[in-house]
Amino acid sequence: MLSCYNLRNFSELLFQAKNDGFDFTADEVAEVIGKLEANVILNKDRDPYDGTSRLWHRMWGRRHFEYLINDVVNRHTDQELRSMAQDGDQEII
Repeated sequence: MLSCYNLRNFSELLFQAKNDGFDFTADEVAEVIGKLEANVILNKDRDPYDGTSRLWHRMWGRRHFEYLINDVVNRHTDQELRSMAQDGDQEII
């Protein structure tokens, strides 16, 4: 997945994902990413949700999709991701 989407900008990523059978909007992506990032910062790293967070520093100088997969999504267990998918309003811990 990383090699397929990593070099694409956000519009290209959404277009390619739709062609691959995934149908979601830019707003839906932003909402999910925001929840996952907040969970990493506040619950996993126990950092303040501001510019001093370790997560924000890990994204600099990297492709955004690579950062999302390696530093955000992969920090969550399959169960945490399933739980979030089942109930979009549920707080992940």
